[in-house]
Amino acid sequence: MLKLTCQILFLEFPLILAAIAQGFCIKYDWLHALKKPLDFGTSFRGKRIFGDNKTWRGLVINVLFCSAGAIIEVWLQKKNVVPAWFLLADYTKHGYQIGVLLGLGMTLGELPNSFLKRRLEIPPGGKKGGFLGVLFFLFDQVDLIIGIWILLFFLIRPSIVVILWSFVLTAFLHVVISSVGYLLRMRKTIV
Repeated sequence: MLKLTCQILFLEFPLILAAIAQGFCIKYDWLHALKKPLDFGTSFRGKRIFGDNKTWRGLVINVLFCSAGAIIEVWLQKKNVVPAWFLLADYTKHGYQIGVLLGLGMTLGELPNSFLKRRLEIPPGGKKGGFLGVLFFLFDQVDLIIGIWILLFFLIRPSIVVILWSFVLTAFLHVVISSVGYLLRMRKTIV
């Protein structure tokens, strides 16, 4: 299980860079010109499609910083800094593609969740109570990994064990990183 955990954490390292960059952009309102909603403010059946929190800035930051993280991973593999068993893929061959797909998957994976929340009139960043609230909380922690695996599936060909363990690790990391972001006043909600 240690090997699998290391492989997934190495794959997800760029996501952490993107999350940190997002936190700084939100806290200091950097790249304000890109803080435009992905849905262009449009509605579907009288309700916003995704809301104001899913922005072009988020997409750009995710793709850029996941790509930067992948470049670091390529360098680490080329310099033999990480053992071969850390690698779920050949980063020297596919690292740049992995970086872009991580960033896109991270963003695209969150959109269906936002769409559903708008249909249920849950405001962006808002919570719902009861059983549905628990389901949305859980979905909020792993929605990005769904998008990532959809995009990376044919490049990496993960086993079902890799996918399932990545859900567990992603949920844990998402809660930890969101909590730290909240404590640093980079987020409005703790998770």
